Amino acid sequence: MEHWYDTHAHLDRYAPVELDSILARAAEAEVMVIGVGTDLESSAALLAIKGLAGVTVGIHPASSETGSEPLLREIAGRRRVCAVGECGFDAEGPSWELQAAVFRAQVRVARDLGLAVVIHVDGEGAWEQLVAHSELLEDLRVIRHYFTGDEAQAAWHAERRHYLSFGNPLRRDRALRDIAREYPEDRLLIETDSYPLPGRNTEPAHVVKIGETLALLRDWTFAYASERLAANTRAAFNLPA
Repeated sequence: MEHWYDTHAHLDRYAPVELDSILARAAEAEVMVIGVGTDLESSAALLAIKGLAGVTVGIHPASSETGSEPLLREIAGRRRVCAVGECGFDAEGPSWELQAAVFRAQVRVARDLGLAVVIHVDGEGAWEQLVAHSELLEDLRVIRHYFTGDEAQAAWHAERRHYLSFGNPLRRDRALRDIAREYPEDRLLIETDSYPLPGRNTEPAHVVKIGETLALLRDWTFAYASERLAANTRAAFNLPA
């Protein structure tokens, strides 16, 4: 049986002692973790955390005002970086024009360095913004992070051979379960989107439950699910076997 992969966790937000415990529990559960940045500071901080399967570096759309393409390009060129992101569009962020400019810059960096792009889409109007700028993503490896969209969005991503990454909502949302059951199996990923939040107890070790849910939906054995999802993760993020 392969390792499970949590493809999206904001580990830089935890205190060092808590982070050590989280990573120990992930290792015990045979979970490898990809750390995800939300701005230049957090992206650089993740590269100092030992034991991660990889790091994605980028500027969350809500942090678009902090963007600096030259500095992002320098960080993205470092060892262990496997993607640019999370980037995209968020209704809670600054103007769509600024978000689009920062999105274009990040996609440019990803294309120049041969990296995947991790996409964040949230809130009213964000999906329409992504579609309006979709030509930027042609021929790139694209991961739609924490997918909670509808069938039409899933079909749009499937047509472009994008990866869909599912989090805990998969365990309780019937519409998402139907989408995950039918989406191309070589384009499925799982994640926890872990970060400290009062009243929320989610960490990378819990990604196993999401993987097992997907296995049951697809009528897979747990062993096959871990192998399939591990292979998908390595292909999406260009990770070594």
